[in-house]
Amino acid sequence: MDRSWTAYYDEEMSGLPEIPDLTLYEILLRSAKTFPKKRGVTFEGTRITYEELLTEVDSLAEAFADCNIGVGTVVTVCLPNIPQAVVAIYALNKLGAIANMVHPKTPAPELCSCMKETGSECLMILDAFLPKALDMIEEQKPGLVVVCKIGDYLSFGKALGFYVSKGRKIPKFPKDTFYISYSELIRHGDMLRKGKFSGDYDWEYPFTDLGEFKKKEKAEYVRPIGPDDPAIYLHSGGTTGSPKIAVISSTNMNVPAMLGPQIIRVSDPFDDPENFPDLTMVAILPLFHGFGICMCMHCMISCGINMLLVPIFKPDELAKIIKKERPQLIAAVPTLYEGMLKSDKLKTMNLDFLRACFSGGDTLPMDLKKRFEEYIHAHGANISLREGYGLTETLTVCAVNPEKNCKSGSVGLPLPGIDMKIVKTGTDEEVPVGEKGEICISGPTVMLGYLNDPEATDLAIHIHEDGKRWIHSGDLGHRDEEGFFYFDQRIKRIIKVSGVPVFPTQIEKVILENEALEAACAVAIPHPYRLHVVKAYLVLKDRAADENTKEEIKKQIAENCKKNLIPYACPVEYEFKDEFPMTRIGKIDFRALEKEAQGLKEEKPQEKEEQK
Repeated sequence: MDRSWTAYYDEEMSGLPEIPDLTLYEILLRSAKTFPKKRGVTFEGTRITYEELLTEVDSLAEAFADCNIGVGTVVTVCLPNIPQAVVAIYALNKLGAIANMVHPKTPAPELCSCMKETGSECLMILDAFLPKALDMIEEQKPGLVVVCKIGDYLSFGKALGFYVSKGRKIPKFPKDTFYISYSELIRHGDMLRKGKFSGDYDWEYPFTDLGEFKKKEKAEYVRPIGPDDPAIYLHSGGTTGSPKIAVISSTNMNVPAMLGPQIIRVSDPFDDPENFPDLTMVAILPLFHGFGICMCMHCMISCGINMLLVPIFKPDELAKIIKKERPQLIAAVPTLYEGMLKSDKLKTMNLDFLRACFSGGDTLPMDLKKRFEEYIHAHGANISLREGYGLTETLTVCAVNPEKNCKSGSVGLPLPGIDMKIVKTGTDEEVPVGEKGEICISGPTVMLGYLNDPEATDLAIHIHEDGKRWIHSGDLGHRDEEGFFYFDQRIKRIIKVSGVPVFPTQIEKVILENEALEAACAVAIPHPYRLHVVKAYLVLKDRAADENTKEEIKKQIAENCKKNLIPYACPVEYEFKDEFPMTRIGKIDFRALEKEAQGLKEEKPQEKEEQK
């Protein structure tokens, strides 16, 4: 296979390192032994060392095990970027359980469906989001609901301040048998881990019988699952644009994590741990996202780097964190970099501490890259904004631009150990250099498959003539003579709003719950900050409806969308039409509507490639 791209790697990119035969938990264990006193997690001023993080993970694992959570148990983690999410992921992996990562603002009906589909027996949720999920919980009746609070990992002063300003407005969770606070659960686990209970300790929850408890010797860790077993569920649009669940193993996570030092251009942290630099990565990309959980969390933990958790996905929050913590590493979506340029917080700040900035999750406009680089260069940081490419199905990182040979408009070079090629759409046939086709990826980061969907898995992952598993991305692209890859457009139907994928078919399904509608079509329209937002075209059954009726229908639809969709997916604009343009096979021509919404001229029908 032609891997001419290796000639353009940065000098630190030396090839695929040895991938340890370890689970996620064992990676943390290794780092905690090597870097016990180094900061592992920073959250709102609270600093957690690696040995402290391991203690929290072990305590939560003990408590989970006492609640009958073990090998194959699925736990839905519905949390923002807070320490509880990190602790839970590694604690569950220690037990051989699976973390089902979902958006913390997932509407109750969708959350219920997600828990049923994955067979989740436990839910971890933030107290502020619990009230909207109560009816769903009563219907679903999971075995355990762990209620987390922002204040769980804040200092006393900050926790008090948060309670006075916001926390006191959050309703208390029900005193029911399957609800428990995170703080109570981890206290219970801590006592189990230490093998002792205080005399006044009252365990009110029915998951265990403490009457039979006796002090025990500390048990040695025994691996319950292997690195190639399911560890994480990530939600994806699939390679066809309809929602699916990617099953991810520890090995899938470990490969890009081990490549992390080469990507950020530092030495292997285990070659000389004492002299490995103190680095901090801003973890603002959500942990339910492949890049967030793999590169912002697991890669940092595997390298002994400090992870700076940011729970609020907003540019101003990112700017505030940068000013306060002076992190060396940033990974964000284009909208966050656009927001940074507009923030007053950084205008007079020297940014010479920055060592690497990465953009992913959505196409990086060349103008934004140019303006951002001019901005940081003027503020003392002599680095590039490096765009990359990936899929949820490959832990998002397949290719990234080198620092020294960074190409504007390109998504970069395939990482060591990962192969990429362009094939003729709908085939396994590779096309000549420069010709457009479907982007395909092969390597150890390719997911195990889609959960309970072998047909979709077989459609996405093909065995090519070389005998390798190749995932067909559903994206059109091309590569140049030097091996740089370029993303051109999506074949699959997904809209990215602030880098968050939303699914038009899902939006349309919610809209069409309104009985006054005959048809609906959701499309992307440009937005100055979010890059794209959703517009919905509507066709009424009653074409003669007056304006007042239409306004009432729009109001009903908007309320239903707010109730059943994440905020990013809710349309910001509605337009009624008498009829929709159709393809030659009688489907709604969503591409024609999208071009209309964006003010572009539609191609002549005979020139248009038929949509699938």
